[in-house]
Amino acid sequence: MDKVDLYRQVYFTFKELCANGKQPCSFRTYCKEYGVDQSQMPMVLKDEYIPVTKLPGYVRDGGKALICSRIYEDFKKLCIQGKQPCSFKKYYERAGITREQMKCYQRRLKLHVADLPGFVGPSGGAGTPRCLEIPFEDVIFEEAGFLPCNDENVITVRVDDHVAISFPVDTDVDVIVKFVNKARKEAGHVGA
Repeated sequence: MDKVDLYRQVYFTFKELCANGKQPCSFRTYCKEYGVDQSQMPMVLKDEYIPVTKLPGYVRDGGKALICSRIYEDFKKLCIQGKQPCSFKKYYERAGITREQMKCYQRRLKLHVADLPGFVGPSGGAGTPRCLEIPFEDVIFEEAGFLPCNDENVITVRVDDHVAISFPVDTDVDVIVKFVNKARKEAGHVGA
């Protein structure tokens, strides 16, 4: 195979992989794997060559986003199946991804590992919930003077997005307001 055919084959194969969303790595790395000099590509292919950055589906960061995506999705599948092998940090570090690269990827797509179904955090518990649910039975509220009812007739009140408390539907609105105000004051003293 002559030089032009080799360069053409490498370039068009990479172009097709990008178009199908299967870019394996950066263009430079891909060229090295096949013994082709990426910098000579425009000169060898001349009119056939389109800059790699303009190829449909090409990822600019050298394929790290694709690798991060695969790692996150694989880890997600393992968590769902109840087969989480280790912490997420250890999992992506094994693949050569740094903390900064993974955090950047997650931030861009607003992904949170703690939200994954089946994820077990460092303390051995499930992912940290965003709101702590407190059943009515655990709430001691002397002014109310009523007993909890079944779950079907309940009003749930969230206090500062940290605590959710359930009250029976027939609870006086003044009692609920008084309790919420008291809970907010106590949360302010604690620094929550």
